[in-house]
Amino acid sequence: MGNSEPVAVNVFEKQGLVFSTELTSTLEFGRQKSGEHEPYTRHGARVVIAKLDETNVSREHLLLSRRSDDAIRVTNQSHVNSVLVNLEQEIGPGKHDDISLPALVTVFGRVIKLSTDSEPAAACAVVASLAQRTAPPGARSGASSAISQIMARRTPGDDDTAYVLRGLEATIGVLQRAGRTDDFATLAVQAMVDDLGFENAASLRWEGGEWICEVFRSQATVANDEWAPSRTILQRVYQEKRTFWKLPSTEESASPSLINVGSLTAAPILDRDGEVVGALYGERPLVVNGKIGKRITEVEASIVEMLSTSIAAGLARLEQEHAAVKARVLFEQFFTPELSRQLEVEPDLLLGKDTDVSLLFCDIQGLSEVSEQLGARLTLDWINDVVGTLSQCVADNHGVVVDTLGDELMGMWGAPVDRANHAELACRAALQMRQQLPQLNHRWRQALQKPVELGIGIHTGVARVGNIGSATKFKYGPLGCTVQAARRVKAATERLATNVLISSDTAARLSDEFATRRLWLLEQDEPLGLFELTTDVPDDWCELKRRFEAALEAYERGDFPTAIRLLAKILTDHPGDRPSLQLLARTAGDYFA
Repeated sequence: MGNSEPVAVNVFEKQGLVFSTELTSTLEFGRQKSGEHEPYTRHGARVVIAKLDETNVSREHLLLSRRSDDAIRVTNQSHVNSVLVNLEQEIGPGKHDDISLPALVTVFGRVIKLSTDSEPAAACAVVASLAQRTAPPGARSGASSAISQIMARRTPGDDDTAYVLRGLEATIGVLQRAGRTDDFATLAVQAMVDDLGFENAASLRWEGGEWICEVFRSQATVANDEWAPSRTILQRVYQEKRTFWKLPSTEESASPSLINVGSLTAAPILDRDGEVVGALYGERPLVVNGKIGKRITEVEASIVEMLSTSIAAGLARLEQEHAAVKARVLFEQFFTPELSRQLEVEPDLLLGKDTDVSLLFCDIQGLSEVSEQLGARLTLDWINDVVGTLSQCVADNHGVVVDTLGDELMGMWGAPVDRANHAELACRAALQMRQQLPQLNHRWRQALQKPVELGIGIHTGVARVGNIGSATKFKYGPLGCTVQAARRVKAATERLATNVLISSDTAARLSDEFATRRLWLLEQDEPLGLFELTTDVPDDWCELKRRFEAALEAYERGDFPTAIRLLAKILTDHPGDRPSLQLLARTAGDYFA
């Protein structure tokens, strides 16, 4: 092409080709001036592309100048808005750039196609893709943000707004109404034809290196076996994992499968790993009733991508639900519902790991006497009532019931869910158990001769947590010295005449909200400090705690007379304080031994 040969200039808007002219030297595009005709008209070296009241387009907005045989200088004469070149390169206000032919220049919804004059205007190839790759299910989708970016650089009319709203409604409908795997594709394809105005639409599956049509809909009388998609576009969708739209070239339009295809778009359907498993595809005809048909726009391509990501999200959701149901059926044979839900998303919990936990052992005291009074059948009813109530206290405080065996219950906090306040949660569960005990005894008061008591011990430390059962019988729980220490704490409740005992390791993690006092130091095995967790806190608790711990310190240093004197004063004011009675008996025994 020499300089004397003109460049073909074709202007496209929403409804397709709207104006054609030639560029020999320079050509200006802008808003209508006083005395000029309405768009689209040429006045010498100037083309009117916007009406007088379209103030987003400057009166002298764009200047095109011939530079060489195949180069054009694009000058943005606007002081405010950018010009888009080839659907991706922006030229800022007052800036210019030299571009090669063929090229596209976009000015607020008008696409100016520049090419050699040998290219038919209606058949020029226009291939574009969305800037961002399609997001897989579970990742942040770029479809909605892409629409926002597109609309921000154009002046949306009523048609754009209505189209976006129809697209959003169709997308929501796909997610809400689909109940099976095949529903997602069927609803999306039907929406493309009914709501978005595509002549032909299809959902294709990528399998074994081939595109297989799963769902096809057409406004015309095209049969499924007579229709074929553009393999060129689909190949790019598969390779680049992004949405494309296209006005086909003369060569491609001549193929029997794409006769009268004016524009088409395809968006990938991805799995959770971001791999292409299918595509959503739509076409519009080249000519409708003797006129150039409506071309697919960037906004419409984004809506199709929203539908394709809806299909992907729906398929991923169904896959996850099916896997969850299968896992839950398996896990709930062995675990509590809460643990089953956790294992669905973190099955590696069964492998075992060292975890900081708080363990609670609760002993239901007097089971043998109860069984003698109630007999076998009622004893089972009673134990189910007691264990059920205690287990609910564990669950209410986000713990896991590891085991229930006869008259003992074991609870755990800190696994499988890591909670920083697991020591406090375990203590809250113990206090709740004590609060529930009067109601339990009231329900069984006519059958039992005396109320039942609980002995509760709590210890905090590191344990090996995982499957402590076998390959055929899962049992999720802890192993190690921490478990044995927790049992020692629970066993000391009878010896120290205390309902709830906690170790010094647990007490160190509690806030001042909990009423505790030091009671003893277990010397056997590893030394273990014991604290009472008080359930009925008297008004002068702080003074009682101070006086008791002073007596305990006197006892520990061998000052038995001082310890006896202090304890006697405590019991004068608090005659029912069982730890003081127990410590007084121990002190007197050692003093007079």
